[in-house]
Amino acid sequence: MTSEEVKMRYSFAMCAFSRMYGVRAVNASETIHKFCHKWSESGEQTPTGTLVEVNFYFKDRWDVWGGRV
Repeated sequence: MTSEEVKMRYSFAMCAFSRMYGVRAVNASETIHKFCHKWSESGEQTPTGTLVEVNFYFKDRWDVWGGRV
């Protein structure tokens, strides 16, 4: 994966969290930044579907390993 792909995946994940929790809360959360960075470098497939489905995908991932970043 190129550095550009990692950046795009990171931004994609951050957008989902911003839609769910608001931009200020997400920007202030170091753990969400770490989570998104970790996910962006992972081999997990980028979710597709509606914005709601994408948001739930990231919410589910956060519930599983977000607190252990």
